[in-house]
Amino acid sequence: MELCQTLTGVVDPINNVWEVVMNSLSTSFLILALALTSPIACALPRGMKWTHFTITDPLPGSGYGTGSIGLADYDGDGDLDIALSRRSELTAYWYERKSDSLWIRHDMGSSKHLARALGADAVDVDRDGCVDFAINNLWFKNPGNLDRSPDTPWPIRQYDSGGYHDVIAGDIDGDGYQDILTYGAHSKKHDVLAFFDTSRDLQRVVIGSGFGHHGGIAPRGIGDLDGDGDNDLVVPAYWFENPGNGRGKWDRHEYPYKPIPHATYGISTRSWIADLDRDGQNDIIYSDCDTGYSHVYWCRNTGGGQSWTLEMLPDPPTRAGDVPGTGSFHSLGVADFDKDGDLDIFAGEQEDATMTDREPLLPMKRPGLKERGVIWLNSGGKAPTFTTVVIHVDNPGWHDARLGDVDGDGDIDLVSKVWNKDGDHYHADYWRNDTK
Repeated sequence: MELCQTLTGVVDPINNVWEVVMNSLSTSFLILALALTSPIACALPRGMKWTHFTITDPLPGSGYGTGSIGLADYDGDGDLDIALSRRSELTAYWYERKSDSLWIRHDMGSSKHLARALGADAVDVDRDGCVDFAINNLWFKNPGNLDRSPDTPWPIRQYDSGGYHDVIAGDIDGDGYQDILTYGAHSKKHDVLAFFDTSRDLQRVVIGSGFGHHGGIAPRGIGDLDGDGDNDLVVPAYWFENPGNGRGKWDRHEYPYKPIPHATYGISTRSWIADLDRDGQNDIIYSDCDTGYSHVYWCRNTGGGQSWTLEMLPDPPTRAGDVPGTGSFHSLGVADFDKDGDLDIFAGEQEDATMTDREPLLPMKRPGLKERGVIWLNSGGKAPTFTTVVIHVDNPGWHDARLGDVDGDGDIDLVSKVWNKDGDHYHADYWRNDTK
């Protein structure tokens, strides 16, 4: 397990910068891989620049359903790779980054349980120093030798039989190691917010249940909201106060939340906890998702989690001739994208079929609407304003994007994949941040 011994116990790709290590490939394979990619550069305001690369197109299989991305350095070579699963193939894959335009697919393993795979995250489940891949009913154990044998199968462990919408990693019990959190379902009976303790063989601890939400804690609805030093949790309309070590009664508190009437899949959000105004109190950033007519909000913490103000960020502008409105902001992230020292907000509309036959429920998006990747640039200070910048329009669209310094150059990049295509193929994509 040489690889495992060289890695730290907790991996956070947003807060760690790695040196990129390039591996040599045969000339014929390199030419083939480059032919399948199509980098697209975008010149943007305020010196921002993003370049798009295709990780894979097409993804294996022809049916809808691509499990969420786990972004991490799985092979210990210093840059970030991705892992995902495909429902139609009942198989999980990891894509080894060789360069921005060359990602090599390796099979991790297959299981019938992947037919329900959706939420996922990268987390060192067994604390051996190697980053594993957790899905909503399975986790794949990093074999620890991927630097030498990248096609080694990953042992599969089952930890839950639920089909939860959200799966994220976070330290709930304060022991310095990440646990697995799950949330969201289609009915109140099965709608459970819980964590699986990596220090106790993934013992399940229920925090709350019965809200009828489709989703709400992904991708980072975890953070200290009351200033007591432990991590609290966010779902739509409520935040849960950690009793100290994750065990005991989690008090439930309200925060301002605006539901969308007749949302396609009911109440569902993406959430992120971060201090946007640098006042020492973490705020809640959330976006509507899994429905058309979604918006993005900043819920400002003005009193230790007991008082809040709500601000809706401006919807992205529509180009002349394009269909107005918004789709589903299923991708959300907070980071300093322009490297000016304050936190900005990213949201991306998911690529998805229009789904106009669900009346009286809303369609996932209006027919012809083109998906956008959007960054709201933070002006900084105690009363920040946000400038809307569209970094990409139309396919490839976004679904559960992940943030991290993929290429090790010190800034935050984006990776994403498609759930239910509205183009020709299912795909995964990488947007390199070239902001100077």
